[in-house]
Amino acid sequence: MAPPPDRIFAKTAQGRAALLARGDAVRGRLRALLILVNGERSVSALQSALGDDAAEGVEALLARGLVEAVTAAPAAGEPPPDPRLAPRKREVLARLEPHFGPEVGVAAQPVVVAGGVDEFNQALQLMERKIALYLGRKEAARTLAGLRIE
Repeated sequence: MAPPPDRIFAKTAQGRAALLARGDAVRGRLRALLILVNGERSVSALQSALGDDAAEGVEALLARGLVEAVTAAPAAGEPPPDPRLAPRKREVLARLEPHFGPEVGVAAQPVVVAGGVDEFNQALQLMERKIALYLGRKEAARTLAGLRIE
């Protein structure tokens, strides 16, 4: 069954490894699709870039464990996600990228998958404690200052 058009996927560690290996594990259009999966593009955006068969490609990548869903489609009657979340998530990733490099999406997974404001704020607090181990409490607080959503 093809994933819903508004579902967003990200590469798993196995998916990133498959791209780095450049072997026969992922080839052709499936490889191009895996490259475009970034944790921000929806299935419909991927279809716009690669054509209607992108949804089936995502399904194949999902079955092989190369991608995973990061957001679920909102249930009927459920309010849409807070519009402040996406820009704040991008800002968190941008601020943490110097510390985690290309693995920032994995390190900040709780922030990336947060579905609401409360969940985002809790994930941000968790990330601050996590980076405090490396940077110290004051620098960790400075790094993520101003990102909480009130």
